[in-house]
Amino acid sequence: MSDQFDFVEASVLELTLRGPYTAEIFSTLKADDFSTEIREPMQAAYALFSEGKPVDVITVAERLEATGHSHPMAFVAEVLEYVGKASISSLGYYAKVITSRSLYRKIGQTIISARQWLEDESPETAYERILTDLSDIGRKDDDQLWDMKTASKAFIEEMQDRNDAGGELIGLSTGFKHLDNRMNGMRPGDMIVIAGRPGMGKSTLAFNMVEHNAVVKQIPTLVFSLEMSAPQIIEKMSASLGQINLGSLRKGTLTEDEWTAFSAASQRTQNGNLRIDDRGGLSIAQIRARCFEVQRRYGLQLVVIDYIGLMSERGNNRNEELTKISQGIKRLAKDLQCPVIALSQLNRGVESRPDKRPHMSDLRESGAIEQDADVIIFPYREGYYDRDNDNPDPLTEIIFGKIRMGEPGSEGLEWQGKYSRFVAMQGRPDFELMRKQKEEAERQARDQDQKNRKGRGGMPL
Repeated sequence: MSDQFDFVEASVLELTLRGPYTAEIFSTLKADDFSTEIREPMQAAYALFSEGKPVDVITVAERLEATGHSHPMAFVAEVLEYVGKASISSLGYYAKVITSRSLYRKIGQTIISARQWLEDESPETAYERILTDLSDIGRKDDDQLWDMKTASKAFIEEMQDRNDAGGELIGLSTGFKHLDNRMNGMRPGDMIVIAGRPGMGKSTLAFNMVEHNAVVKQIPTLVFSLEMSAPQIIEKMSASLGQINLGSLRKGTLTEDEWTAFSAASQRTQNGNLRIDDRGGLSIAQIRARCFEVQRRYGLQLVVIDYIGLMSERGNNRNEELTKISQGIKRLAKDLQCPVIALSQLNRGVESRPDKRPHMSDLRESGAIEQDADVIIFPYREGYYDRDNDNPDPLTEIIFGKIRMGEPGSEGLEWQGKYSRFVAMQGRPDFELMRKQKEEAERQARDQDQKNRKGRGGMPL
């Protein structure tokens, strides 16, 4: 019976059951890397190790018995008798053999699954699932383990890049100097969330950043638009780049000058280094597959997702789904090594309070976004709520609720809604001072109103 055991895998199990080597083994191998009957006891050993419990012949046999294994003690004893005392010096070789076999099996399983996917699903969906499977197989967990020498060397190289840049941005520019200075550019691996209530301009701000990078700087960019179609995006970009009234574009009532501006803007958008995927209800797996496909074929340095709330994912409730989506976006940014801008809605509760300035707690349904994001931006246009004013204040507060590598605070942009764009301001508004002045003016108005009421009350009827 012992001939059925794989010697290499059995040797690693023997080393695992010898306490001192358990941690070293599970830092290199996973239980799922084992293919034979050895996988089951390795899974039991890993579960015990994860729980901080002793890992030995008795505890592993007891765990196997608890999970329904028949005669676990005899089984483990037979494996140990077959292999004898394995040499720890051979662990590196054993690990290499086991991981190589594991990779071979996973690729083979993807090939088998691919045949079924092609029968059950559309070729496009099957293609994306195959790409996702293969990209997941290619991920190496040990790449995430840094020793201090390697980490320090990487940081020294980054410092040299910063020095060589002479104070210029290391990451990608947003197209707005004050925003760039605040966040030091959009850096590789960053998850940047732009969140707001409808009408605040979050999509406009994101697409202004896309214009600057894909059209002006020719940076390879990919946009996932789960809400707008690709032609609608081009319409907004044309209005912004050509400074053409968006209403006139939609009605087709352009003046001669506007037609000239439209032709020039259209030429610029056609030459832009931009690709748009406007399918609705995409999952993280579908977005990952498309990103790696575009990166392989064209290069990719910036990704935009509009927006998180329209993405689909499996979960027991919406909070769990959004947690998976948020974690998936952060992982995507790290794997692609490029910034990913993701748009998000805020809770409706913002509308019901007197002070509608957004807070971190307003992020919709999931605290995972707050945790996973490197930068969180809230565009806030107070003038939007001034319903009685035909020319509301265009001043927009760009609130940085979180900057992992910087200081939170606010910057100012001017809203030009008819052109579907924001523009930079000459100075930097002091929003804190403006709020204090507003509060003082409101307080004085209330005091005056009370005085007027008292005055009317003292007069004879």
